Amino acid sequence: MADEIKDVAEEQASEETPKKKVDWKRRRLPIIAALVVVATVIGVAGWAWHATPECCDVICHTTMGKYYDTLVNDTTTLVSKHRGVANNQCLSCHEATLPQMLHEIQMTVTGDYELPFKKVEFTNDFCLQSGCHIGAGVMPGATESSTADWTFDPHSTVHGVQQCNSCHLMHDQSVFTCASCHSFGEYTPVPDGWTEYKLEDGTTTAAPKGWTIPQYFQASLTKGTEATA
Repeated sequence: MADEIKDVAEEQASEETPKKKVDWKRRRLPIIAALVVVATVIGVAGWAWHATPECCDVICHTTMGKYYDTLVNDTTTLVSKHRGVANNQCLSCHEATLPQMLHEIQMTVTGDYELPFKKVEFTNDFCLQSGCHIGAGVMPGATESSTADWTFDPHSTVHGVQQCNSCHLMHDQSVFTCASCHSFGEYTPVPDGWTEYKLEDGTTTAAPKGWTIPQYFQASLTKGTEATA
């Protein structure tokens, strides 16, 4: 009997005290503001991450893995040596619009691409821009070549001003283009510290230490193409 009286009393009390309604109109603005802040933080962080090598490797490893490795793991490459100057951001050199990046992701997902990719070629003006290679003695056509004391000066303007990317490759071993015509070791002494290469015709040539020659580089590209075919 006591329990029945208690239940009735509680039921009457609940009827007499209506439930407090939540005023969503007053709370809507703080909630929206909080969501905007969270979305902004995620967006800013995501945008900063998308410019890093890690983003390229994670999202597009099949196509970008090689380039990521040459930047992060292969300290002999020029791109690795430029990592600090580029603030560890691919987009410091490879400027791209958002639609272009989305298109590249789409190609990776669908597999609609061909390897190896066509090499990006930067002009001398890009390399000579402020904050990079600027000043005498650095680039071809400089008043005083930084390699003028070499037995053979690759920065000489005897053949005109050459493009930097004809020899200096960022994600691949640099190629001593001069060896396409000049046979070092046959008629021209091999400078100290250079690497000698045997050619198919039995002659020899050479390139600076750590470099390769056009004949060997083209052969490596052919092998790479056959491997991916």
